Amino acid sequence: MNSATVMDCGAGHIRYARGVGDRLQLLPGFGEMGDTSMRSRVGGWWGIVGLGVIAIPICATVGASEKPVTGDRIIRETQEAMKATKDYTIQQKDAFQRKIQTELDDMQVHITQLRAQLKHESGKTRADMQKAIEELEKKTDLANKKLQDIHSATTSSWEQAKAKTAAAMDDLRDSLNRTLSQLP
Repeated sequence: MNSATVMDCGAGHIRYARGVGDRLQLLPGFGEMGDTSMRSRVGGWWGIVGLGVIAIPICATVGASEKPVTGDRIIRETQEAMKATKDYTIQQKDAFQRKIQTELDDMQVHITQLRAQLKHESGKTRADMQKAIEELEKKTDLANKKLQDIHSATTSSWEQAKAKTAAAMDDLRDSLNRTLSQLP
């Protein structure tokens, strides 16, 4: 006897047996191995229900496909996604450039004001201000170069160019704030 047999042991217990040679071998089922609690039975049913809940959307999705998936369709959709990504990156790049250019223009106004104030200073204060203004102008030039790097950056090099420009602007801001705080 090599077939499986289901035996009803009463009280809702079901036992499975398999024929091995001339005798039956009991197989574990609900209520076997000392676990006859209602919780394990309910848990088993929830597992079956869970599999059904997962399988239904998958089958519905597969059945809902109106167009067959072809190589041409995959290529077209990939190209569309790449174009959308590139367009988004260009928008981000343009917005960042405008923001940095506005900030650089504001910095230049501060430097011009410092130059005007320099005319009224004398001695050590004048020398210190002159040195600080020259440092600010060098850092402004560097930030402008980094801004030009952003202008020529490709989609793949955009993040790196953005980080370098942001670092240059942070340095310029810090220098301007330090210079302004040292003024009489």
